[in-house]
Amino acid sequence: MDSPGGARWRAQLRGWRGGLFALLGLYALGATVFLLAGGGQPAMTSLVAMEAEVEGGDAAGSDPAATAASEPPPDCNDIDPVEHDVDSGLTGVHALGFVTLEEQPAAFAGYAGCPLIVNFFASWCVPCVTEMPDFERFWNAHGTQVAVLGLAANDRLEDAIATVIDRGVTYPTGLDEGELFIDFGGLGMPTTVFVSPEGQILETHSGLLTLDDITTRAEEHFGL
Repeated sequence: MDSPGGARWRAQLRGWRGGLFALLGLYALGATVFLLAGGGQPAMTSLVAMEAEVEGGDAAGSDPAATAASEPPPDCNDIDPVEHDVDSGLTGVHALGFVTLEEQPAAFAGYAGCPLIVNFFASWCVPCVTEMPDFERFWNAHGTQVAVLGLAANDRLEDAIATVIDRGVTYPTGLDEGELFIDFGGLGMPTTVFVSPEGQILETHSGLLTLDDITTRAEEHFGL
């Protein structure tokens, strides 16, 4: 038979156990409510979002086509052929060079990536002198999309310079000191050549062109 002290001790122990179990039950209930309410979900969501962001960044960085598509087209007005050297590793027109009317060596390599119109002219050629203002008007309207270059062929440097000044030409000009006229397929003066951004000759036209003629051909060849 238990003593009165032992009975009291067992009664207290049962009370402590009951309180402990009640506390654990409240803790479990609270944790369940917390999880059901979405507790802890933001951390998981953030981790998934971070992984997706990293994967997305890697995918964009490893896709050359996506990078190229995001790059704006070159501004053909900003091209300075004097800043480039003749590159024999290029093809077509881009492998050739010329001399500016300031007697500086220049290269067609500078026009890579831009549509180009080359107009061969001479001071003694009346149709050449007649059409030059129309090339100037075209260049002022479309110079950011299409480069224009005037080359004096079979002409004296001082006469070519005087003609450019007299006709109000501001687009780049140069001198054909060799056989560029022949290389471009010229047959008579004036001759105008339409060159693709890749340096391939698309059309060689001998004869006078008006502003409408130039614009129509540029639309056909370059999709203006």
